Amino acid sequence: MAIKIIIVDDVLEMREMIVKMLASSELVYELVGICGNGQEALDLMKKTKADIVLMDINMPVMNGLEATQLMVENFPHVRVIMMSVQHESEYLKKAMLAGAKAYIMKPVDMDELVETIKTTYERHQYLDKPLSVETQSHDATLISFFSAKGGVGKSMLALNSSLIINEKLKKKTLLVDLDLQFGDLALMVNKQNELTIKEMFDDSPITNYEEIKPYLHNFRDGFDMLFAPKDPESAEYISSEQVKSILMILKKYYDVIIIDTGVNYNEVTLNALDLSDLIVIVTNLEVTGLKNTKLSLKVMQSLNYDETKVKLLVNMAHEKFGVTKANVQKAFSFDVIGYIPEDIKLVRNAINTGIPTIATKSSSLYKPLLSFCQSIIK
Repeated sequence: MAIKIIIVDDVLEMREMIVKMLASSELVYELVGICGNGQEALDLMKKTKADIVLMDINMPVMNGLEATQLMVENFPHVRVIMMSVQHESEYLKKAMLAGAKAYIMKPVDMDELVETIKTTYERHQYLDKPLSVETQSHDATLISFFSAKGGVGKSMLALNSSLIINEKLKKKTLLVDLDLQFGDLALMVNKQNELTIKEMFDDSPITNYEEIKPYLHNFRDGFDMLFAPKDPESAEYISSEQVKSILMILKKYYDVIIIDTGVNYNEVTLNALDLSDLIVIVTNLEVTGLKNTKLSLKVMQSLNYDETKVKLLVNMAHEKFGVTKANVQKAFSFDVIGYIPEDIKLVRNAINTGIPTIATKSSSLYKPLLSFCQSIIK
């Protein structure tokens, strides 16, 4: 079915450029109108039905923010994608508050334009379908991966542990990227254009699993992923209570939920740690990493997390530079649950290609990771 589109921009050259981009793409669409300001778009909507409106912000007569607010109030089926040269987060916030479902920066990139139209339209179609009843036969174990220092491989370990838990341990698994400002899990599986947790909260309040499903990326059978926002400023629009509510819903549909937290102690991270059955603190054998880990363990103790809830996982383990496993065991009162050896070439290649080959049996890291996963999943 063709996606019905209206283009709204006061600049003739911009309107013509978008028309040419759409025409040269493989998108199945019908252009039902071209307007020079928000008032024209509203008048047109009374005469024709559109699925998607591409809306500029700064226009005469009626700007895009005013037009969007009136449009979503009077025509709730339509989805507005805002376009603007304004890169400030305040404009993004105003656009979303007005009711826009996506935001594209000018100059417009054709691939981004087409992908945004497709994903926004598909999400709209999915949410308009009657909800089906799905069996709630699970009560997921929540496991958070946390690190006190960036660059220790936390996200890589969270991703590959999830893959092993799903494939080898036969658990229905969900991986949630809660590093809301700088999460990289989408990049690590080469899925940067997928929907994120941000778009989920842009739509109607989430009350059940069926409303969450369109925003989950199905990586393979029994393994789903929920990605972090594409831009850091979006994090401020996601509250800890919103995150808590969806985790409580998702617990009923998975055996294991892995949470990749941010390197911080903000409300979202602290809430995730509170909800978790197990916290895996990832560190390495560098002195700076161990120092920060020790400080983090003090925070964990102040939160009344004991050794049954908090475990240490040492990544990039080697003894070439003076810090030994014995030093680590002596330094910390919490259990070290595993040591993952260093393989810089393998890890770098997996990250750069977006193919998580670390979790394959031919990998040098597979057996240590499998042993770690078996120790945390009973």
